[in-house]
Amino acid sequence: MTNTEPHDPSDDVDQLRQQIGQTREELAQTVEALAAKADVKGRAKERAAVVTAQAKDKAAVVTAQAKERANHVTAQAKDRATLVTAQAKDRANHVTAQAKDRATLVTAQAKDRANHVTAQAKQTAAHGTQVAREKTLVAREKLPPTVRQQPAVPLLAAGAVALLAVFGWLVRRRRS
Repeated sequence: MTNTEPHDPSDDVDQLRQQIGQTREELAQTVEALAAKADVKGRAKERAAVVTAQAKDKAAVVTAQAKERANHVTAQAKDRATLVTAQAKDRANHVTAQAKDRATLVTAQAKDRANHVTAQAKQTAAHGTQVAREKTLVAREKLPPTVRQQPAVPLLAAGAVALLAVFGWLVRRRRS
């Protein structure tokens, strides 16, 4: 005699329903994952947002550094101006003619230096702009075609680089 209990078919049906539910849930997750990978435009927008945020952060850091450096240079210039003024007053009492000749010479040298620094700044700004353009073109070629058709973000980044180059030129120009 065999010892078998009667098998309830409703147990098999319940088990099959659980397996079907689990399979449906796994299939839904797989479909969602595939849809996310297929959303190139969405992924490109996310990447563009990250790059834009990074550019803004970098611009803020560079601006803060430039302001800090400008304040430091201004303080040094004020201190130096105070010292030079006192020395000039002392020397002016004794040697007025020599001070006039020296002032003429220093003015000419300052103009020459200013012209030289201005030319360097213009050259640096032009080079920076060219480098930014080249990097923008290289970066643009790496982007998916949908992003290339909407060039607002690369143009903003190029504009930020150009703005930083001009700001750097102005800071250098004030130092001279």
